[in-house]
Amino acid sequence: MKPIFIKYLLLIFSLVFIFRFTFFPVASLGIGVSKGGLNLIPLIKMFNEFSSVKQFIVNTLGNILLFVPFGVILTSIKRSKIIIIIGLFLSVSIEVVQLMMSYRTSDIDDVILNTIGTYIGYKISMMNLFKK
Repeated sequence: MKPIFIKYLLLIFSLVFIFRFTFFPVASLGIGVSKGGLNLIPLIKMFNEFSSVKQFIVNTLGNILLFVPFGVILTSIKRSKIIIIIGLFLSVSIEVVQLMMSYRTSDIDDVILNTIGTYIGYKISMMNLFKK
């Protein structure tokens, strides 16, 4: 197989993984199992409304880690800072769709954390760790 084909295949897997955790409930992690809502105030919910440390970690680290592979793979295909804007656009698009879902919360914190994850993936890829 050609390397570019493998990169695009990995990109598709990354997107499927992202969509799995952002559009469908995951009861074991407490994702999408309660009534949804809207949060447009950055950082307030992240630091004040979680009932447990586990819930805080799942939300914060989960949102970042969900987008790190996306940033790495996309940067390996096209080495450009526009990757971060693409990650931001994808995250905003997901939150807009979640706004229409009764069991999901559209959250500005998710946009921030997902974009940070894309940035981390971009930086990892730019370090040339995955080149021959």
